Amino acid sequence: MNKTNLIKGYIYTILSAIIFGCMPLMAKYIYADGVNSISLVFLRNLIALPSLAILALLQEKTLKIKAKPFLQAAIPALFGCVLTPVLLFSSYHYLATGTATIFHFVYPSLVVLIGILFLKKKLMPITLISMVMCFAGILLFYNPQGKLHPTGVILSLASGLAFAVYVIVLPYFQTEENHGFYFSFYVALWSAVQMLIMCLGSNQLTLPGSMKGWVMCTLFALSVTSGAVVLFQKGTYLIGGEKSSILSTLEPITGVVIGILAFQEDFNFFTILGSLLVITASVLIAVPDFKKK
Repeated sequence: MNKTNLIKGYIYTILSAIIFGCMPLMAKYIYADGVNSISLVFLRNLIALPSLAILALLQEKTLKIKAKPFLQAAIPALFGCVLTPVLLFSSYHYLATGTATIFHFVYPSLVVLIGILFLKKKLMPITLISMVMCFAGILLFYNPQGKLHPTGVILSLASGLAFAVYVIVLPYFQTEENHGFYFSFYVALWSAVQMLIMCLGSNQLTLPGSMKGWVMCTLFALSVTSGAVVLFQKGTYLIGGEKSSILSTLEPITGVVIGILAFQEDFNFFTILGSLLVITASVLIAVPDFKKK
């Protein structure tokens, strides 16, 4: 891989983490308008479809369905855009969001572990060091006063496992002819269909109650599905699942910064130390690649 693509891969992944970190702030205003978490996952994929279609047409000049790529897109859609958010949002009913996020972010370790056990990948020392630093940094965000409900722990860990599977399978379904906005469009399409079935099956479909709510949902869909999800998919395609999963731990740091700036939330020494550990780990994981170049 040339240096330009390598740099792009890191930039895409970091930008996706920052946008994902802003997601709870946007979701808070949408929930206040009557939309529940499951419906928001459905809407963010449905509303993003026209923009993804236009971008795919501009990039690939076609939206023609090819049977194999179309069917393959259902797998990453299921694990990354359906199971992951549904399980994580469900865990919020039992755990504080910060605590649930900590358990969810076991997924970088799971990506590395699954790669070693099932894909016969070698564990590089720098990857192990970065992984440990990320885990330690995320752990420092934990509030010991929060109660650990077993159901919430299981749900948040399951969301981490689902996302780890998504990160691992993603590069296998992205090829030279099946990537970019074309691939993202069909992943979003599958996600919208799967989430609609889930919403209707559980009788939990709720829609915004005002024009302001619809505008917020549209902004949410464009920034998350047409923005963060696409950037993460491109980043993973260029630098691989292990590196992209470690870099994505910048997401909770963004959430902490947003909380401090928007909600005047408290921060302390442990928050600062955790943030520094995650940022340092993200820099370390990139060093070997750029040394080679």
